[in-house]
Amino acid sequence: MARRKEQSSSGAPEWMTTYSDLVTLLLCFFIMLFAMSTVDKNIFTEVAASLANSFINLNAGTSILENSGNSVITVDFSRLKDDKGKIKEKYIESAEEMLVNAGKQITEQNIDAAKQGIKGTIEEEGLSDKVQVTEEKEFLLVRLDSEIFFDSGSAEIRPEGKKLLTELAETLRGLENEIYVSGHTDNVPISNSKYSSNWELSTARATNVVKYLVDVGKLNPAKFTATGNGEFRPVGDNKTPEGRQQNRRIEIKIMK
Repeated sequence: MARRKEQSSSGAPEWMTTYSDLVTLLLCFFIMLFAMSTVDKNIFTEVAASLANSFINLNAGTSILENSGNSVITVDFSRLKDDKGKIKEKYIESAEEMLVNAGKQITEQNIDAAKQGIKGTIEEEGLSDKVQVTEEKEFLLVRLDSEIFFDSGSAEIRPEGKKLLTELAETLRGLENEIYVSGHTDNVPISNSKYSSNWELSTARATNVVKYLVDVGKLNPAKFTATGNGEFRPVGDNKTPEGRQQNRRIEIKIMK
């Protein structure tokens, strides 16, 4: 009996199609890995900062579904390419350095939020003429007129000063930055039984401000430093009443 000849199908076997798709996907995967290894350093820093900031600002919820559609992380990857659409070929020198830079950006945002909070508190209390807030490259400076806090020749904080410090403590609570509190006086010699010099008076005032922020405001004592400068770092002319008033002050310096 003659054996029937099997009909052969035309073209490649069916399994070849699946295999080709798999190889194509693997090729795309390795191209993506290569592209990521040649990311521009500055752009990667921006991406890291964007991701970190987005995660920090996510709304807390009890389930995934609860926040679905409310918190979206958006990162612009278009800057990874040049004008011709090609990946920029710059080597990432240090991932650790880039993460540190991203952390600095987040810290600056926290400092800016603290600055706005302090200004808001000052305006609410009607103390805009008694308190100055200035931002420098390395720190945020809050300069407060000493008459808000102390009577002449005294280091005991007045009730008005305690109220303001309580509100400032709420603004500073979220910061982990170093904070320096310094006391300053004019050049008029002090004459009482408790303090023999302006240096001692200014030191006692700065120390009492720190103690209040720590004891009552419940802030971390490890991040505070109290210093007294007496009359030796004036910001006004000690020859005029207005200048001496400017020199009698408490300064809170928040380091960046």
